[in-house]
Amino acid sequence: MSSLSRIIGLYRAEIELLWKWRLGRWALIKRGLVALVAALLAINLTAWLAPGLLSIDQVGGGVLAILFISALNLVIRPVLVGLVARHTLIGLVVLTVLFQAVAIWLITPLIPGVTVYHGFLGALAVSIILGILQGALGLLFGLGQGDSYYGTLVRTLAAQRPDSIKTDQPGLVIIQVDGVAHEVLVHSIRAGRVPFISKLIRSGSHKLAHWTALLPSTTPASQAGILHGNNDGIPNFRWWEKEHAQLLVANHPDDATVIEQRISDGEGLLSPGGASISNIFTGDGDRAFLVMSAIKVKERGLGASNAFAYYFASPYSWLTMLGKFIAEVIKELVQAWRQRRAGIEPMLDRGFPYPFVRASTNVALRALGTSLVMEEMMRGTPVIYMDYTDYDEIAHHSGPERPESLDALDGVDRELATLARAAEDAPRPYRFVLLADHGQSLGSTFLQRYGETLQDVVRSLMGGEASVAAATAEVEDWGPLNTFAGEVSETSGVAGSVARTATRNRTRDGQVDLRPEDEDTGDDATAETDLVVVAGGNLALVYFGGDSGRLTLEQIEERYPGLVGALANHPGVGVLIVRSAEHGLACIGEGGANYLEKGRVEGVDPLAVYGEHAEAAVRRLDDIEHVGDIGVISFYDSETGEVAAFEELIGAHGGLGGAQTKPFIVHPAEWEMDLAPLLGAPAVYQQLRRWMEDGLGMTFGATERDRETGPSGDGAGPV
Repeated sequence: MSSLSRIIGLYRAEIELLWKWRLGRWALIKRGLVALVAALLAINLTAWLAPGLLSIDQVGGGVLAILFISALNLVIRPVLVGLVARHTLIGLVVLTVLFQAVAIWLITPLIPGVTVYHGFLGALAVSIILGILQGALGLLFGLGQGDSYYGTLVRTLAAQRPDSIKTDQPGLVIIQVDGVAHEVLVHSIRAGRVPFISKLIRSGSHKLAHWTALLPSTTPASQAGILHGNNDGIPNFRWWEKEHAQLLVANHPDDATVIEQRISDGEGLLSPGGASISNIFTGDGDRAFLVMSAIKVKERGLGASNAFAYYFASPYSWLTMLGKFIAEVIKELVQAWRQRRAGIEPMLDRGFPYPFVRASTNVALRALGTSLVMEEMMRGTPVIYMDYTDYDEIAHHSGPERPESLDALDGVDRELATLARAAEDAPRPYRFVLLADHGQSLGSTFLQRYGETLQDVVRSLMGGEASVAAATAEVEDWGPLNTFAGEVSETSGVAGSVARTATRNRTRDGQVDLRPEDEDTGDDATAETDLVVVAGGNLALVYFGGDSGRLTLEQIEERYPGLVGALANHPGVGVLIVRSAEHGLACIGEGGANYLEKGRVEGVDPLAVYGEHAEAAVRRLDDIEHVGDIGVISFYDSETGEVAAFEELIGAHGGLGGAQTKPFIVHPAEWEMDLAPLLGAPAVYQQLRRWMEDGLGMTFGATERDRETGPSGDGAGPV
């Protein structure tokens, strides 16, 4: 399509949008009046805050100035979007800034009573201040981006694309709200939070249920099970493969690609022509955006989407995002200070760079994810799966039930409401399923409680001379940011060049890695390393060197007499999972042991405190290839629900104990949960697949892309 045709199409879409506003003419007029009041307040606030840049001598002048700027935006904006948006995001942002400054610069000679000082540079400064204030007031007045004029225009444009699927057959949007336990969501509903989710449930359109995350209760294992129906070979967030002398980390792109090749059979949850957004795996979908396993496949990332560019179709979107980003950083600094001042326990040091990580996740990536889902809905994509990591990110550092974490959950709830409104403009109806991949459990960390790490304890029990490699840093937090930076750097154009230059010195093994360089990564582990310890929440896997296979309890005792007993008696340890040559699978605790294969308990059963599905969870972990010689689960206080993570995170998941193994699921009321109880993520896949086949008529199987190239797009095919 030529640039002229695109511009004409944009003008036509604007006229149609104004003529057929979906909420009615009165709603459009009322919204316009509210927007006018917000803009008028913003320009007068700008004049008050910066009298040396802008003066308004009469109210009428301010009104005329706002109407003039709005009219220019209405007339000229389609030209900018039509000519630039598809080619260069940075160019669009620059032109947006310059255009807005020109519009304000023209006010002085054209609008009586309004003066902009210092020429074009003054107009540029006024544009930035006005944009931030107008965006903030717009949010205060309920003029959200997703339901705004420009937000609706974007959806209209996307729906007009030639590959849009128009049908009465419903599609499915599955939203993963990362890390939210069933009990946290229930508490939020009772407390008057999450109004959109609450309305779904209270209205009777949807039902709230839960499922059980077996070991390991981590995002990689849960997403693999949900998206591919198979999470074999994923014993933790990261793990050591002895025979290859290799540490695999699920949110490293190369490792995620290898993992997906192992688990994919071509019948993933998104194989009916779906799209995967902000996930670790593709689910065998046709398209993948911000997906770790597909990050290096250029045609499957942001380069194939207009969503990020279209987000800037609104005159003030980028300024609003910038303002919200800064506000989120300040909010985190204030909340962390208040927590320290109040002496709240448990507590983490939440210094830099975490405030910027939080702002990136809660502002920029949240907005981008929503835009990508909206674009896919406007394409009529049959099934879409997207992960919001906002709550999980903050809960790790603040605690799963702390106010800042619940505020993040409210923020995701607002995005869900925006998606539901956007679905009304889609070329097909959509059903919505909301779910979590795991919950989180609170608790001071193992290091905070005992002044030493788990690897220090094990090393001392080995005699204190062992060479140690530990992977216990909180790498999960950096995954979404690394994926975004890496995917942008793979795109063409100015944005890709800038991203490649900015991350040139922040790459490891050819992958963008923005983590602090002093974190424990386990990268120094080799085949000769005596001890490798990897952690995921309050589950740790311990590997001893010298053998390519898993050591038995008897072999460990022969090498390191008394180690197992001493470790089991450590106050921070709840249960050790080992395999005995004589007794089979054994769970050993301070006061006794449970020999699961023998059906015999000696003394106090160490698994009893962890709940009814603890045995099933342990059996599942034991069945996974590359599980450690010893699996260590921290103690669990059943009265407070607290655990002791082996990572430096006070909101933890990965092991057993508390809310971390009981995530929620919200589904349409007419769909029965006929496979309940859902034990393990693969059971969730089976339930979703049954709903999609029986209720939506979808067919599963390898997509054309997968049949030709394999799930990673590199010609390997499923392994």
